[in-house]
Formats: sequence, structure tokens, C-alpha cells
Amino acid sequence: MPKTDPASSSPSGAAAPLVRARGVTRSLGGRTVLDDVSLEVSRGEVVVLVGPSGAGKTTLLRTINHLESIDRGEITVAGKRVGYVEGADGKVRSAPKRVLAKQRQDIGFVFQHFNLFPHMTVAENVWHGPVRVLKAPKAEAVAQAQALLARVGLADKADVRPNKLSGGQQQRVAIARALAMQPKLMLFDEPTSALDPEMIGEVLDVMKELAREHMTMIVVTHEMGFAREVADRIVVMDAGAVIESAPPAELFANPQHPRTRSFLSKIL
Repeated sequence: MPKTDPASSSPSGAAAPLVRARGVTRSLGGRTVLDDVSLEVSRGEVVVLVGPSGAGKTTLLRTINHLESIDRGEITVAGKRVGYVEGADGKVRSAPKRVLAKQRQDIGFVFQHFNLFPHMTVAENVWHGPVRVLKAPKAEAVAQAQALLARVGLADKADVRPNKLSGGQQQRVAIARALAMQPKLMLFDEPTSALDPEMIGEVLDVMKELAREHMTMIVVTHEMGFAREVADRIVVMDAGAVIESAPPAELFANPQHPRTRSFLSKIL
């Protein structure tokens, strides 16, 4: 049985969690990157992962979308196992690419470095996925792209190539592109870390708006002001394990774990 993790329980009275990780373990080059991690995230909840560099935050995020495999454990999103399938013989195997693509449809991922298609316009970057993957009618996808670009404050940049945009604008396009797939869950991997300081606010503002609209989000960030304002729960990781989990006010006012106190003392 996986050990009970301090982050494993959802808010009391909540329905079945949207995200459930159980006993997730991953090793790389002889080093344990994730050590029996369990985590539940309720629908509409904003969870922020914090901790020192190398704590396993990004790896955990990437395993939820199966951008990285796991050695042991199980991850489900909206009740569906991600990255693996169970055969008729009861054995669990890696999911074929076609099945994995379907499993990922409920999950949007926003990276540090945008990953926009440079040969496409901003609008094409947003509507390309729904047309190609979801088989949405092009006219419908284009209209949705325009609406999403307006939502992130970039309606006037639809016909521009990404290299003509600032870093903050590119990241907002990346958020619109992820939202175009109509995900149930949004994952953000340090979305402001590659931005100049004056551009960070414009990206965080979009994320705050998503939180107000009750989008389920798991965010890896060092922006403690954002975490304090937006997170329902902050999960602290260290050495591949979850060491503490609490609402922001409680965590910042009275951290329980010595490593949490040490980490916060260096960044606050």
C-alpha cells in the first residue's frame, strides 16, 4: 500500500477528485525523482506546487500529462488512467500513441518556453489543434480562436507570427492554444520564468481570470504573490516527496515542516 501523503486529501465534502495520483514513483539515472507521491485535486481547485530547485515539481506535472513515464503508481484525470492501458490479460502496458492522445485531450499544458509553431500565425496556432485533433469544423475553430485571443487580450494579433510578439504575448497565445482544446485541467510549468519582469503581470492576470472562472489548475511557480492570492492549496515538495500541503494563509503564517520554513525564509 502506498503511504499516506500530506497532499492526498481533497477538501471535505468534495466530489471525486479530477486528478488523482497514487504512489507515483520515478527514478532517473539511479536517482529517485519522485518518491511515492500521492495527490488529489478537486474540480475547480487551484493547486500551486512550490519547493526548491530539483524537488520534483516539474517532473510531477509532466507525469500527469505523461510527458514523462512513471515506474510505479497510477495517475488518473477525470477518472481515466493517463499513459497506460490495462490489457485483457490484466497487465498494464504503455498506451499506444493514438490512445495517449485521446487521454491527453482533457489536459492543457502551458510550458516555460511557449512552444508555438513559428511558421503559423497566432490564430493558426490556436485553431490548429481543434481542427487536427478534435476534428472540429474549421470555421467553428477559427471563431473560437478569435474569441480566445480576445479573452487573453490579443484579438489584434491574430494574423501576426509569434516572433513578432513579446514573451508575455507569446505566453498568452500559448494559454489560448491550450484552452482551445477545451481541457478539464490546465497545467502550468513556471509559465513566467522565461519572461522579463514587466511581462509577468500580464500572464498572471490571465491565470487569475481562469481561477475566477473555476478552471482546475496545477501550477509550478516561484511567484509567491500569485500563490497567496489565487491558490486554494499550496503543496510543498522537497527531494521528490510532498512534505506539506495547506491553504496559503495557513502555510505562510505557520509552516509545519522545517524544510518548508527554510524554503520560505529564502524567498519571502
